[in-house]
Amino acid sequence: MLKNNMVVNFFCDFNPFFTSSALANRYEGLLKGLMHENVTINLFILGGYNSIEEIRKRHCYINSPFLKITYLVHTLNSTLFLRRVNNYILGRLVSRICDYKLRKAFQLPADYCWIAGGNNIRKSFLKYQLWIKAPKSIIEFSEFQQLYKNDATLPTFKIERLEQEYRVTCDVIKSVDCILVMTKRLEHYYKSLSKSHTNFLHLPMTVDLSRFQHISIANKYRKPYIAFTGTYSNAKDGVDILIKAFAKIVSKYPNYSLLLAGFYHYDVSKQKELIAQLGLNDKISYLGTLDKEQIPELVCNASLLVLPRPDSHQAQGGFPTKLGEYLATGNPVCVTKVGEIPDYLEDNFSAFMATPGDVDSFADAMDRALSDSEKAKQVGRSGRKVAENNFNIDVQAKRLVRFLKDNQNIGH
Repeated sequence: MLKNNMVVNFFCDFNPFFTSSALANRYEGLLKGLMHENVTINLFILGGYNSIEEIRKRHCYINSPFLKITYLVHTLNSTLFLRRVNNYILGRLVSRICDYKLRKAFQLPADYCWIAGGNNIRKSFLKYQLWIKAPKSIIEFSEFQQLYKNDATLPTFKIERLEQEYRVTCDVIKSVDCILVMTKRLEHYYKSLSKSHTNFLHLPMTVDLSRFQHISIANKYRKPYIAFTGTYSNAKDGVDILIKAFAKIVSKYPNYSLLLAGFYHYDVSKQKELIAQLGLNDKISYLGTLDKEQIPELVCNASLLVLPRPDSHQAQGGFPTKLGEYLATGNPVCVTKVGEIPDYLEDNFSAFMATPGDVDSFADAMDRALSDSEKAKQVGRSGRKVAENNFNIDVQAKRLVRFLKDNQNIGH
């Protein structure tokens, strides 16, 4: 392929332009950044459609001459019933169709084959390596492998399946030419699993800053409020710590409510019991999963954005996408000192920081943010500059394109 017109064949389980998740936001930002740099993206989607809206808008949502979207199967997964039909009744047929179409797609010319999907795409990549026309292959990781070993609640059959997927991933790691990682700790970890000639790029969390500009004043949320977005998980995002910390300051700030937006987790029932015990039923609201178009309105109109992530193996390697979105708003952010977050943020200057797992420390950080509005605004502006300098998708896309072009010149 011509080096001044780079082509990337991008294989994914879902359409990142229609999916609301941290991973989808990451892929959407990277793909938009590459297209802005005149890189042609052939997006191949393995998992069908997640909504009727996706079917209607799949070819017009992103109007770019540098993007072509191809669905390898046309199943609809908008309800639990349809997902079960597709998985258990049509599963074998869909799998065979996907395998056949993946083999065909792998044969299409490109400069890079980007393996962005899960286990099925990775197995097919290994199976059809000799068929792949792209001279270079690439994969990205935003967390450690084998995180499931820290979850004692998983049944044996699921652990066995995850172990099989881990072995497939290890084979892929040894087969690809380039690996992108979100943190320096991940780079060290994956270098130990890869071959010596594999090329690495540390590509920090990325955020499209334009998503959080010129947002209208929210009418659906009663202000003032504190906002959280993420997963309703105590172990991953520390929602129980947030509830307890909020309880310690609510009497000082009686006009404030706490709004929780996120993906369902079985911890919710225990959290609601805790909220009831603390007498906060009228102060804390669960908003459920919001579409990605709804997130900017929620976070941009918040008085304070909070992320009480506990210290864990997952937190040490990853970096929360929502933190970049928080900072992009220019609003004050309260966050724990975990993983590589302190490498970018300074307490009382660009964020209000707390000790992970410490309710009193997080309550103190929230109190500092709410007690001095002028200081909070200044900290919010400094946090926005951190996002502009380190997480700006336009800046990181240029770095990624340079990396890809440099690796085109390295022998296979």
